[in-house]
Amino acid sequence: MSITSTPYGTLPSGEAVDLFTLTNANGLSAEVTNYGAILVSLNVPDREGALTDVVLGKDSLEDYLAGHPCFGSICGRVAGRIGGASFELDGKTYPLEANYEGISNLHSGPEGFHTMLWKAEIIEDFGVQKLQLQLTDPDGHNGFPGEVHCTVTYALLDNDALEIHYEASSDHTTPFNPTNHSYFNLRGEGDILGHKLQILADSVATVDENCSLIGRRDPVVAGYNDYREPVQLGSLKTLEVGNADIHFFLNEGRTAQAKLAARVIEPDSGRIMEVLTTAPGVQFYAGLSLSEEGPEIGKGGAHHKPMHALCLETQDYADSIHFPEMGNAILKPGETFKSTTLFRFSAQ
Repeated sequence: MSITSTPYGTLPSGEAVDLFTLTNANGLSAEVTNYGAILVSLNVPDREGALTDVVLGKDSLEDYLAGHPCFGSICGRVAGRIGGASFELDGKTYPLEANYEGISNLHSGPEGFHTMLWKAEIIEDFGVQKLQLQLTDPDGHNGFPGEVHCTVTYALLDNDALEIHYEASSDHTTPFNPTNHSYFNLRGEGDILGHKLQILADSVATVDENCSLIGRRDPVVAGYNDYREPVQLGSLKTLEVGNADIHFFLNEGRTAQAKLAARVIEPDSGRIMEVLTTAPGVQFYAGLSLSEEGPEIGKGGAHHKPMHALCLETQDYADSIHFPEMGNAILKPGETFKSTTLFRFSAQ
C-alpha cells in the first residue's frame, strides 16, 4: 500500500489543506483530505475489474467549503441528534445549537469535526502505510465540555477493505459518538433502488415525528425495516425515516474485534460492500434529504437526488446523554475511546 499527498487548497484562515491518495496492491484507491477528514473518493472494481468511484463528494475544496450534507466526513463529537439541543451533566446545563429543525442538535452543530482542519501524518503500522489525522477540540467548542483529543486513521488494506480507526480521550466527561458519513452508490451513479441491503440487527431505535430519539428500542418489522436477510431497496413500498433513516442495534453489540454488521450487493456491477465494525450500532440512511432545496451537485456536476446513495454510519446510540440505558456514547477522563470500522469490497 502507498500514500501520496498533493496540495488541495487553502482555508479562509490561510491554512493549507492537503489531499492524500491511498492505493493498495490490487489497484483500489481512495482520496482523503485533512479538511473534515473527508473521504473524497473511493475507486473499487466491478466483476469485470473496471474501477468506479462509489462515494459521493465534491470536485474541490471550495465546493466543500460552500456546504454539503457531510459527504464522506468524520462527524463529531456526536454524530446524530441530541434531543432538545441541550443536556445536563454533573448538575450543569450545556446548551447546543439547535441546527436540526430548530429542535435538535445534529452532528454537533455547524462547526463539528466535519468542518475542522486535522493534522495529517503518514505512518507505518506493522509494515502498512496509514494516514493518521489528529485534532484537538477545545473545551466549550460547540457547547461541549472538556478538551478532546481525537485521532482517526485511514488505511486501504490489501484485502480491499478501507479501514477507519478512531481513538480519543477527554479531560472532562462529554458526549462522544463519532462516525464516517460516506454516501455509497455501488453503481457509481443513478439511484440505489436496485441495491440489496442486509443489516444484522433484530431491533431499531424508535424516533418521534421530529426524528428525535425517544429512548425506545423496538423489534424490526418484516417487510418494512427488517434487513436481516438481503432486501432490494426498491421492493419496499416506501423509504422513509422509519426504515431508511434509523439506528439499528447490532445483535452482537460493542465488540473487541470488528464483526460483520451489514452487507450491500449491487447486482448490475456485481460489487459487494461488507461493513465490519466494533461499534454497537449502525445508522442506515438512504439520502432522503438530498436535493431538498434543489439538486445537490456532486463530482463532475452530478445531480444527486433522494435515494441516490446510502450511508451506513457505525456508531453508538447518539442521545445516550439523555437515555443512558440505550447506549454508552459518553467519554470520561482517564478513558480511551477506541473503535474500528472496515468497508470491505468484492465482486461476483
